[in-house]
Amino acid sequence: MLTGEELESALGAGYEGRGFELKGRGRSDDKHFLAKIARAALSMGNLRDGGHVVIGIDDESPQDMLPGLDHDELSSWLAYDDVSGRLAVYCDPPVRFDLAQLDLSNGVSVIVIQVHEFADIPHLCAREYPDVVRTGALYVRSRKMPETAEVASSVEMREILDLAAEKRLRAYIETAERAGVALSAGDLEADRKQFAKQFRDAWDD
Repeated sequence: MLTGEELESALGAGYEGRGFELKGRGRSDDKHFLAKIARAALSMGNLRDGGHVVIGIDDESPQDMLPGLDHDELSSWLAYDDVSGRLAVYCDPPVRFDLAQLDLSNGVSVIVIQVHEFADIPHLCAREYPDVVRTGALYVRSRKMPETAEVASSVEMREILDLAAEKRLRAYIETAERAGVALSAGDLEADRKQFAKQFRDAWDD
């Protein structure tokens, strides 16, 4: 989870990053605003190493570290189980995340959601909200510019497929070890490459 100093340093750059998305102020029970947060969370969950969604900072002038969240807005985000349930409606499988309130040096308070990369299979959008998210869409953080978008290029798709292939290979290795099958380092590297190739070939077919 980001510290206050780390967040202020990131905001000082004046722009979002691939693993760092800013949202303005809003409540978790505001359906339109929640759909925007879910869209951002989906994309961070599909990113290697995940990322952070910051609620309460204007993305047009991050360095100002404004406007922050008022008491009611903050309270709506601090009930983890409520937020988890609301996001789960949009995310299949549900995203894994940590949540914290950070108080910045200028006196404003924000919410930071640290979204972890998917555990097994990529996250798809499970519910539509008009003009925000689409059922079945695969959202990513674009390589062209720091924004959330549906997968639009083979490069972005390949990145997700490679990450999924690595996870399946690790699961295979763990299963083999539990079954008493010893694998050498050379075997592991060869298996990893072969599995990744077979996974990509199967997808292409």
